[in-house]
Amino acid sequence: MTVTDRPAADERPDSPARRGPVRTALPVLRTEARRGVAPWTGVCTALTLIVTMAAKADSWQGDWGATQDLLHSGATLLGGPLVAAAACWQGARDHRRRTGELWNSTPRARWSRTAAAVLPVALWALAGYAVALAASLLATWPYAGGGGPSPSVAVADGAFLAAAALLGLTAGVLCRWRLAAPVVAALMYLLLGVPTYSESAARYLDPATETPLENQLPVWWYAPAMALWTCGLAVAALTAVVARRRLAALVPLAVAAAVAPLIVQTGDGLFREDPAAGRLVCTEGSPRFCLGERQKHLLPQVEEALAGLAGRLEGVRGAPERYTDDRSGQNADDAWMPTPNLGWYLLRGRLRHREDYAWQVGLNLANRECRDADATDDDGSPSWETDSAVAAWLAGPEGALPPGAEKSPELLRLEAMPDAERRAWLGRFMTTRKSCDPAEVPAL
Repeated sequence: MTVTDRPAADERPDSPARRGPVRTALPVLRTEARRGVAPWTGVCTALTLIVTMAAKADSWQGDWGATQDLLHSGATLLGGPLVAAAACWQGARDHRRRTGELWNSTPRARWSRTAAAVLPVALWALAGYAVALAASLLATWPYAGGGGPSPSVAVADGAFLAAAALLGLTAGVLCRWRLAAPVVAALMYLLLGVPTYSESAARYLDPATETPLENQLPVWWYAPAMALWTCGLAVAALTAVVARRRLAALVPLAVAAAVAPLIVQTGDGLFREDPAAGRLVCTEGSPRFCLGERQKHLLPQVEEALAGLAGRLEGVRGAPERYTDDRSGQNADDAWMPTPNLGWYLLRGRLRHREDYAWQVGLNLANRECRDADATDDDGSPSWETDSAVAAWLAGPEGALPPGAEKSPELLRLEAMPDAERRAWLGRFMTTRKSCDPAEVPAL
């Protein structure tokens, strides 16, 4: 074969021109994903979120909503600035190496170089978030009750991390300063954190705004709207910097601008009440103990914790027929009991501080509606000491008084009463439980 018979370089089957832009870019993406700052971004994102979750495990482990609430805060307030700083460092690579003019002289498209720089950082950041999410959900799964994790919030958080990578790379391309990365991280933290203290509906445009998942669920379009908002702004900023036709940035910017009013106008309506959280499930027998469907697995422990109090009121006229933590749905014969909150009463599916739990129920039974429920000092009325003695007696010997405290004369007289006389007296007391006239309270 003569020299003239040889195929041209761009006509060979394996030449870059014949392979197409996608097949040409894949080897570059694989190389970028295996080295440089991208893998470390994923590792640091996962470690940051896992350490943050582990440090506060007592406040979320055992509840799906509380788990994702804290993970959402960590992913936005900590993960976002971290990813933005890593992408900024990646975007400033050509400035540090002084290879910008060299790359501009090559036929390789500017968008291809940008994608090869930012996609590995974004994908590794998403991988780190996925690892932290899986670890957190696995840690809470053995102790959780009803409900489940929210895919919408996870998708919105992932979209925000990708947007943070795009914004960070944009800053790195624009800024030649070597300390740009930490400054970008600090500025993003402030921009995300400050709006969370606002009461305006515009705060929901902030990706770091708290998600009240313990008793609520996001609307079905929450994830698409937040993704379009955050990623639209990020793509518009990056397009304005690297695209040859900068007017193309108006397209993603218009998408973000169209979604923003919907988010602001909806405001608190982005999260609706979870039907399972408000649906009461009660025990059998008398009295009944009721909790929301999400916490129905705690009913045996609650019933055991209040068994002594319920036993002391057995046979007493006017004693509550049902105990519930839902004040809005209480009937005249119902009594309030505390919700087993994470961090204090509830720890990894186990109800603790049961004496204090019973004391709170007894205090509510003896507290009168005309008196401030938060009052703890003697208000000067004769019924105050009587009410306090009843609450202490109902709580039982272990939860009645702090260690070393002396019993009041009213409590001693109540304890010294014969059972039949005490039940009769408690019956008279229960009939005046809602009265604000001290003269109607039976003497003790």
